[in-house]
Amino acid sequence: MGRKPLIAREDAVAAALEIIDTDGPGALSLERVAGRLGVKAPSLYNHFSDKAEILAEVARAVLLEVPVVPDPAATDDWKSWLVEASTAVRHTLLTHQRAAPIVVEYFPRGMLERLYAEYCRILGEHGVPPRFQMFILEAVHRMPIGSAVCVATGRPEMATPSNPAAFDTDVVDALHTGDWSGDRFFTGMLHAFLDGIEVQIGRESMAGQALPQH
Repeated sequence: MGRKPLIAREDAVAAALEIIDTDGPGALSLERVAGRLGVKAPSLYNHFSDKAEILAEVARAVLLEVPVVPDPAATDDWKSWLVEASTAVRHTLLTHQRAAPIVVEYFPRGMLERLYAEYCRILGEHGVPPRFQMFILEAVHRMPIGSAVCVATGRPEMATPSNPAAFDTDVVDALHTGDWSGDRFFTGMLHAFLDGIEVQIGRESMAGQALPQH
């Protein structure tokens, strides 16, 4: 009988994520992960070839925490469904703010492509033309990541001008009176984008149905 590994792969990934959540990606090392698990660093090589493989598994672990949003029924609003799904991704990334850059760099391509294929099918069932589908999904994919990275780096939801005199007074007043919470800003951005896409789809559909000129 061979010797059983001292640690489980998933335990090492969880330990790595805890270190990143607490101290940031720069604090991660094989030695720290091993120390948290009570083993020597070489033991990790039973499961991982290098630090990059651990980081890739950390990215996967974060994404697996994203709640599954049920597929929309044929009568449901596909835009609201995408907003809900994207918001779920953002909330998970905000739970692991310091890991957000890791998710960006090591986003599991296979997982993303399977998700895109499934979402393209759903969009098609709701009448979204094929030429719009990947554009919509890629844009919506980037928005929660960008939002989470901004939060992680301390950027405010709505930037305040350092030189207010350069702006119209109404613009400055709107910044101070608007309720720019993180969730409101994010969902508003998504809805504005998707509403515009829906208008464009409608225009193209109407143009295709127009009678030919004689």
